[in-house]
This record gives sequence, structure tokens and C-alpha cells, in this order.
Amino acid sequence: MRRLPPAWKASFRASGCCVDEILAAWHDKVTAHLIAWPLSRHIAIDYAETGGAVAQYRIRVSLLDGSLLQCVERVRAGAGHLETEKYSFHWQTPDGTLICRWDNAPHHRELPGFPHHLHEGDENIVLSHAPLDVFTAMSLVETRLIQKK
Repeated sequence: MRRLPPAWKASFRASGCCVDEILAAWHDKVTAHLIAWPLSRHIAIDYAETGGAVAQYRIRVSLLDGSLLQCVERVRAGAGHLETEKYSFHWQTPDGTLICRWDNAPHHRELPGFPHHLHEGDENIVLSHAPLDVFTAMSLVETRLIQKK
């Protein structure tokens, strides 16, 4: 669960902004960060929808090393916070080989932290992982690419 920044709360209250506008602003922030990310070569927005207190998107990010990060996230607005209901951050090599995927698909009930998990290098290698959002996924990808050099 992510708390809304105090500045966002104050500006939305002052403007009489509705929940869907908060979610649209959140989506704009996500898109802006992906565009400005130093590792990003190109982004493609497959879909982006906001309505009914829910925002969701699927964005493909081509990275400078040729790999691809596909980001899927669905967020619901609550009382003063945004709750991520569904996410998948799928990172693959230029030839389509899985590097890793963080997601919360409701399988692998045997893992601590269910449903949050990581597919590491292979669909069958599944590890428990803390919940994350697109900003954390970007940071993890960046760290791995730096360590690779």
C-alpha cells in the first residue's frame, strides 16, 4: 500500500479532485518516470485505463542493452492510499529469454509471502519476494544491470 504524498493530497483536496483524477496523475507519474529513466530507449503503451477508482496499464520498455521490461500494474484508490491489486514486471533478453519476472499471480501458495514471488531465469525457478511496484522494479533492474558490468 502506498500513501499519497502530502502535496498530492492537499492539492487534490483544494481542487475538489476526484479519485479517478488522482489515479490519472499516478499513471502520468509512472509514464514520465519510464520515459525519463536513463536505461530506457523506447516505451510503448499497450493500454492505460482509469475509471471506477481503478487504474491499470501495460507498458513495454525497450532498454539500452536491448532487453525488454514489460510492466503491468492495476491500482485501486483507497482512503488516502493507493493499493496495488495486480502486478507483473517481466524482464527478458532481446531473444525473449526470461531474465526474471516479479508478480503476484495467485499460484505458488507454498511460498512465504504468497502471492508475491519472483521467477528467476526460468519459469520453474520460483522464489518468494516482497511486494513491489514499478518504481522498485526499475531500481532492481538498474542494480542488476550495473552489477553485470
